[in-house]
Amino acid sequence: MSTPTYKSLNALMRHMRSCAGIDVRGSAHKRARAHMGYFHGYKGYRFSGSPARRIPYAGFDDLAAVVSFDSGLKALFYPLLMKLEMTMKNLALVELLEAADSSVLNDVYGRLMPGTKKNGRQGKLEVIHAGNQVLLERHRRGDRIVTHYYDAPGEVVPLWALFEVITLGHFGRLLEQLSSDALVRIADSWGVRRGNADLVPHLAFAITDLRNAVAHNGVVFDTRFASATIRKKVAGMLAREMGFEPALRLGFDTITDYLVLVVYLSAGLGFPKREVYRATTAYASRTDELRSRVPARVFDLIVHTDNRAKVRRLEAWVRAT
Repeated sequence: MSTPTYKSLNALMRHMRSCAGIDVRGSAHKRARAHMGYFHGYKGYRFSGSPARRIPYAGFDDLAAVVSFDSGLKALFYPLLMKLEMTMKNLALVELLEAADSSVLNDVYGRLMPGTKKNGRQGKLEVIHAGNQVLLERHRRGDRIVTHYYDAPGEVVPLWALFEVITLGHFGRLLEQLSSDALVRIADSWGVRRGNADLVPHLAFAITDLRNAVAHNGVVFDTRFASATIRKKVAGMLAREMGFEPALRLGFDTITDYLVLVVYLSAGLGFPKREVYRATTAYASRTDELRSRVPARVFDLIVHTDNRAKVRRLEAWVRAT
């Protein structure tokens, strides 16, 4: 009989005891281990930020507390991010329809994308091609949002059909190709100062990786989901607009910094103040709970030392808006 290339729950628990020094045993731990998932139960949470920063768990309860903290973050962010994505797209859609004076995709491309933005005409054509690929794939699947316009005589695909099916990442790339005037219109609708209109695409990019990690149950507490560097100008804008002191650096290397971004966008997009403030207090409560459940050596690898100061500044900003 060949050696198994997988581990049962009991074998995983033995592995955690022998190789990681985590005291995990008994039926209660086994049930809790099953609830965490095969990967998430240990592999996904054995380090913070990079594999070199191993988290020094002493017992299974420490690990369970970190998994619970991460799950709580996803539960906090999920409704806000889904609402952000929908609102950002909808408000941009309204502005682009008015600016182009048309809903026809080719009109929008021709009138609002000058072909002089990122990567010039090639960049514009790549965005158009990617959009057409998405529409084609949805048509193959029989998606009624798309098939109606291709199958009905005389119909043309409108911009809102594309916006219904593109990803947040493609949305950001489309924004990158828009004229400066179009970006100013969108900035106004998002509650962003006109002087920062060039950052509109980068605000969409900035939440894309977090949104995908949350939606697909990835690990989020240490921002390992980030696949691209967020423009320093975005961090600088947030610091200026929200009154962060230079000592409270926003580098998007902590989940707290992403909370700052999500709160800023939520407030600018007109979310109820109570809802936005509740997100900041819920985040503070979750970090306090983690602090009470794990040793300091574990907590310090999970939550950065400037967390409380950033959350206090964030709460003050929300109260003042």
